[in-house]
Amino acid sequence: MATLSVRIRNDLKEKAADLAKRQGVSLNNFINATLAATVAQAETLAFFEDRLKDVDLVALRQRVEDFMKRTEPGQEPSIEELHKAMGDRF
Repeated sequence: MATLSVRIRNDLKEKAADLAKRQGVSLNNFINATLAATVAQAETLAFFEDRLKDVDLVALRQRVEDFMKRTEPGQEPSIEELHKAMGDRF
């Protein structure tokens, strides 16, 4: 594991430390998790940008809207119902 010294504003460090404390983790773990989430988000966006680069976005939007018109509002299934429906795949 690498060690990295980072200069941050005092107020930002205090806010991060407060958030870490409320989550019950160390400041180091909080920063690692936050950085990992940010990197994962950037990688996910890059993945979908690549996947959608040759897609007709107008046609895709229309397909999604058509699908949404066929859905009906209702109560979300409970965890137990999901387990029952999905079995070992859940």
